Amino acid sequence: MGRKQNVEMADDPEYTMFTDYLEEENRLSYATKKSYRTSYRKLRGLLGKNIADTAQDTTSKAIMASTDNINSAQALINIAIIVREKIKKMPIDELVEQRTTNKGEVTEHLKQANLFTELPSLEELDHFIETLWKKGMYRDYICNYLIRHHYVRNQDLIFDICETKRETLDDPDKNWLWLDRKKMCVHYIRNTYKTAKTYGQKTVKIDNERFLRAVKVCNRQMYCFPLTTEPDKIGYWVQKLTLNQLGEGAMLKIIINHYRGDIQRLKEISMSRGTNLEVLLTSYNITYSD
Repeated sequence: MGRKQNVEMADDPEYTMFTDYLEEENRLSYATKKSYRTSYRKLRGLLGKNIADTAQDTTSKAIMASTDNINSAQALINIAIIVREKIKKMPIDELVEQRTTNKGEVTEHLKQANLFTELPSLEELDHFIETLWKKGMYRDYICNYLIRHHYVRNQDLIFDICETKRETLDDPDKNWLWLDRKKMCVHYIRNTYKTAKTYGQKTVKIDNERFLRAVKVCNRQMYCFPLTTEPDKIGYWVQKLTLNQLGEGAMLKIIINHYRGDIQRLKEISMSRGTNLEVLLTSYNITYSD
C-alpha cells in the first residue's frame, strides 16, 4: 500500500498554479518539488492568505519573525519569490533584498559550522573503501567508489546496470552503468542529476579492474541496483552505505579538505561533479575563510 497523498489545499487556485509550475520545471528533482510544496503550505499558513495577496514587506517580516533558522527563512522567501515572479509576474525587489541580506548570514553560519566539523581523513575514507572490497560488499564498494573518485551526489547513484549501449539510448532519462564486456570497462552515464540542465549528460569510462569486477557481480545479483526507485529516499540509502554513515556531502568535504591546496584537482572535482568551483570552495571546504 502506497503512502497516503497530501491533499491539503488541493483545490486552492494559487496552490494549483504553484504545483503546475513545479511540474513544468523539468530541472527540479522529485525531492525538490516535494520540499517546495511543503514550504508553500507552511508559508500560506504563516500568512493566512494567498502569497500574491500579501505585501512584500509583510511577507518578509512574517517569515523572519517566524524562525531563527536562516536556512528555513531562505526557503520560505524563495517560495514567495517564485509565486510572485514566475506565476503572478509581480515585483519581487524587496524579497530579493531580504534574501540577499540573509545570504551573508547563511555564509557566516556555514563557515562557523565548518570550523568545528571534525571529519575522518581521506586515508581513513580510502581504508574504509578498501575494507568494503575485501569483504565482498560490492554494492557498497561501487557507490563509495563513485563518490570518492567521481565526486557524485546522491541522485547520481540512482542507476541501472546494462550490457548494451542500445539500452542506454532507449532510455536516455536514466543513469546507467554500461558494462562494456568488449572493451572491458564500465561507462558511467549520468543523464539525471542536480545540474544536468547546466552541464548536460556526463559520461566517464571506468577501467579500474576492481570496479569492473564489482559491477559484474552486482549485474548477476539483480537486486543490487537501483538502490531505490523512490528518489526522495536515495539520501537515506546512500548514508547507510558510507563511512560512519556520514553521507555523500560529508565525504565530499573530506575530499575537498584534503585537496584544498591543489587548484587543478579542485577544478577536476568541479567538472566531474557538475558544481561551480566557488561553491566547492565555500560550501565544502571545511577550512574555508575569506
